[in-house]
Amino acid sequence: MSRVVDVVVVGAGAAGLAAASRAYELGLSCYLLEAKDRIGGRTHTDTATFGVAWDRGAHWLHSADINPLTRIADELGHPYLARPRPFDGHFHLGAGWGSSADWEAYRGEFEAAVENAVEAGATGQDIAALDVMDKGSRWARMVHHIFAAISGMPPSEISTADLAAYRDTEANWPLERGYGGLIAARYAALPAELSTPVSEIDTSGANILLETPRGTVRARSLIVTVSTNVLASGAIRFTPELPARLMSALEGVPTGHANKVAFHFRRDVFGLPDTSYVNFMDERNPGRPACSFQVRPFSANLAIAYLGGDLAENLDRAGEAEMTAFAREALGDMFGADIFKELECTAATSWTTDPHMLGAYSCARPGHAKSRAVLAEPVSERFFLAGEAVSADWFSTVQGAHVTGIEAAEKAAAYLAGAVAAARQR
Repeated sequence: MSRVVDVVVVGAGAAGLAAASRAYELGLSCYLLEAKDRIGGRTHTDTATFGVAWDRGAHWLHSADINPLTRIADELGHPYLARPRPFDGHFHLGAGWGSSADWEAYRGEFEAAVENAVEAGATGQDIAALDVMDKGSRWARMVHHIFAAISGMPPSEISTADLAAYRDTEANWPLERGYGGLIAARYAALPAELSTPVSEIDTSGANILLETPRGTVRARSLIVTVSTNVLASGAIRFTPELPARLMSALEGVPTGHANKVAFHFRRDVFGLPDTSYVNFMDERNPGRPACSFQVRPFSANLAIAYLGGDLAENLDRAGEAEMTAFAREALGDMFGADIFKELECTAATSWTTDPHMLGAYSCARPGHAKSRAVLAEPVSERFFLAGEAVSADWFSTVQGAHVTGIEAAEKAAAYLAGAVAAARQR
């Protein structure tokens, strides 16, 4: 990597892959640097652990009817399940299964909480989602869990103005071969320098210099796509330092926490339809956190627990054994301990403690929804950020990362074209 390239892209997640691909389409020379030994970032489908596909990270085509990646899935022949209300499912209350009336009551409260938060944000109130919720209701724990799973933060740390800005068509379609599988197929031919973490970036000279274990990389422009938590942590040292306004924005839009625990069984032990969704809230123990599961996705004998917010973070830091035990207890309460006689193996994610991620996806804190606009601004005339946190209306999603990556590459191309034109005039 001795030559000076037009643009270097840091991070080969959905944003970085889209940025590098667009840069090549525009005729730019490019290096794509990735700290991990694979592409995809938090969009990662695991087929090795169980012999069937399961997504360790992103799984749904959100706003799928207008999501640009739905078209790519169609072009590549990656099937998905298109149905209007994918999360209608089953509710276990600890002592037994809830009734359809229980489910409707919970859904009504959840939808009202979302409506109240969005309405508050739309009228200019950048307050905590918790402030407009019914905190003492029967379903409060379940509502809080779903908010945390969606945003990666507890409702006390979710900005209503941020929620109001999100563009949601409520079309959430899971991908049969996994979202990571789709991204890997789309960018299989794209050159990427794997296992190449960047430790320092110097933008003070004529060329931008990036320090890696494989030597110094030189470029005329720069796109950084790592998470807000990684940027805020100082894992990459910048010269000059990142502007104070940007650092404040990173603190205002942290990367939240979401993890999964997957259980693979030898046979169907659940007796539910394929790709079912099950909520668990133990009314016998008010202090026990709620959680939810995807069961038998696309007929695979899997149960995948979803953990969000503080629960996801704390269990990740406690370790895989404790995280797995938490999810296993809930699964056993719902379907009986005998199901574990058919258990083959388990796996858990650890996005919070992953040094290349330090979390799952971004969430604006109350009072900080406008920080996303700061992240979208060029850091300098030749230095740009991309990623889901940068998106004004599709944050927390793969399509948000995808679109901002393309936009960053186009900004870099415009800068380079302007630099060439200016040089000719001199």
